[in-house]
Amino acid sequence: MKKYLLSSAMLAATLSLTSCLGSSSGDEQTWTYNYGGDVCFNRVIDLQNGSEFIASSPSYNLKYTPADAQVEITLSNILLSQGASPLSFKFPTMKYTQDALDGFIVTTGRSIVPENAAGNSPYVFDSFTLRTYFGRPNYLGSVYYIRYQLDINNEPRYEVTTYSKRNAYIGPVTATDLEDNSVYTTANNIDAQADTYYLVILDQEKRTATLQVYNGKYSDSMTPLVFMVKDLPYTYTDYGYTIVAGTDNVLPVYTATSGEKPAEGLEMTDLSIVGNLQNGATIRFKCNLGDNDKYNVTANLRYLLYNTNKE
Repeated sequence: MKKYLLSSAMLAATLSLTSCLGSSSGDEQTWTYNYGGDVCFNRVIDLQNGSEFIASSPSYNLKYTPADAQVEITLSNILLSQGASPLSFKFPTMKYTQDALDGFIVTTGRSIVPENAAGNSPYVFDSFTLRTYFGRPNYLGSVYYIRYQLDINNEPRYEVTTYSKRNAYIGPVTATDLEDNSVYTTANNIDAQADTYYLVILDQEKRTATLQVYNGKYSDSMTPLVFMVKDLPYTYTDYGYTIVAGTDNVLPVYTATSGEKPAEGLEMTDLSIVGNLQNGATIRFKCNLGDNDKYNVTANLRYLLYNTNKE
């Protein structure tokens, strides 16, 4: 496994891979990224009564200075309860490090007092964690893990976790052909444009998800197939989400050519997805892909492209 060496040059190269980032003028280079709006939502837990609130369109502004390994973070349109006014917070400049395993850029903090708060402000961030990765292709998207606890008047009050609506994963797969029991495995996927990758789309209003499989290939002879299942109920967990569907009935499968109607002869059962917002997901299912045979599939997936850290 390749190890990452934290350096301003490396981070500058990583950040510059993303077209949405822009460098500032002058001698000191900075990269600014805006995350939020309709691409994510916040799950807010009231720690006093345990109630849950789903808040749309939070906004996070991140300004990185690689030479100093520092980041300036501004939160805006933060809603903590139904009918509450949106809040904005500007953090003092914070240090970041780089995860040695996957290359995530990591910022953590405790007892953060926002700079834009008055001296007697009731708001203090007891904890704050930000994990970002910018170097993926556009169709896979950047990755964020944002989680914080907000204390009010010295009392723990809200726990906030930010969920991306589109979660793209890639990684090794084991597929057993249910017709002849042959086993097909892939090692670390290298190219998401050629290899199988998975997209889980969360609809926070309906609390349903869609699983899209791109370049699905589960045997040496199988032609890669793009297919999906949808309207999957999901459940929130402390660090992500779970989906369990198709245990009592089959799930209709849709393809690019089937349009709004399920593809004839294709179906999925026993679907299980465990998503961890910090690193990836495990996906299991059985599928009947018609002329492409029937398979029992297990995929242990990460957010990152495996050739990023493969020796």
